[in-house]
Amino acid sequence: MDKKIKVKRFYAHCDLIEGTADVYYCSFCNELVKEKHFDAEHPNKNHNQKFKATLHEWKLKESRGTTKVRPDDAPSRLK
Repeated sequence: MDKKIKVKRFYAHCDLIEGTADVYYCSFCNELVKEKHFDAEHPNKNHNQKFKATLHEWKLKESRGTTKVRPDDAPSRLK
């Protein structure tokens, strides 16, 4: 019997939501947004820094035994 374990997918700041073409996660707002949101609502914020801070926080939690699931090649609006 082949059982699949369903794992919750976590999104970092500016990640493209799986199954969409233009919906992203904004961790400043904790909301799903269109791409124009980032420049319209947060023009002076450092999105790369926010993204890297999230990944760093997850890495620290991972060292304490908590895991977050995000594919290494997750699509993001950040390059």
